[in-house]
Amino acid sequence: MRNGSAIETLRDLAEKDLDKAMIHLGDMRRAQQQADEQLLMLLEYQDEYRNKLNQDMSGGIAANRWSNYHQFIATLEKAIEQHRAQLTHWNQRLEQALVSWREKKRRLNAYQTLQTRAAETALQQENRLDQKRMDEYAQRAALRKSD
Repeated sequence: MRNGSAIETLRDLAEKDLDKAMIHLGDMRRAQQQADEQLLMLLEYQDEYRNKLNQDMSGGIAANRWSNYHQFIATLEKAIEQHRAQLTHWNQRLEQALVSWREKKRRLNAYQTLQTRAAETALQQENRLDQKRMDEYAQRAALRKSD
């Protein structure tokens, strides 16, 4: 039964690793979603600001005010670019966490399969031993009856 204990220990460790990987995957998903939401918010803000600029320009706008709009939009575009890069980074980290989770899930499944097979093998051996004992008992009983 020593082998069964080793497999059980490995399965327990794999289960703990899977739990940690699941927590990490959840953290990565939340961070990726947050980055995505921030990017969407910036894009909406950019659209609103451009619409406001277009409205102001249709009525006429002072040069210094147009310059301020232009500088702000350039700054906003730079922030959007940085958030896109950050979102790409979080997407990559999310994918890595997902690959890790899948690998740990496969490992746990393998240990569970080994544990199940070991239990089935032990049960088969026990059944064979029981059958052998029953056969020996039946033979002895038959020999006693014939004596």
